[in-house]
Amino acid sequence: MGKQELKQRETRVSTQEGIGKQLEQTLTVDDNCLPSPEELAAYQKISNDIVPFLIEVSKKEQEHRHKAEMEKIRIIGKTESRTGSINWWGMCFAFLSIVVLAILSAYALYLDKPWFAGIMGAGVFVSIASVFIRVNTPTNKDK
Repeated sequence: MGKQELKQRETRVSTQEGIGKQLEQTLTVDDNCLPSPEELAAYQKISNDIVPFLIEVSKKEQEHRHKAEMEKIRIIGKTESRTGSINWWGMCFAFLSIVVLAILSAYALYLDKPWFAGIMGAGVFVSIASVFIRVNTPTNKDK
């Protein structure tokens, strides 16, 4: 990964007397497990045992990072699976409710209740039409 730097510089002059403010910040993040070769050479001068120790620690750190990443991937997979399952059950129950309403409308027509059958039939038609109309409209996720 390497070192990443974020610098911020700000200068303000706020009054006529020339009083100003200057702010400079530098944030450096080192994402490497091992120090740079120059630092390793300096550590080697201090003690001969420190470089093998740092290599061992960096191996353990890398194993930990890999385990953490695998855990994140597993959690994301579980979440996606749950979302898919919820969507499937929602579509199944919506389909069943539309079928039940259509059967109810047909039964109302059989019993010679045209006003009730018309209201139920219109509800079924609107619910089916809304599915096809919503497919073509963009959602917030697409934007």
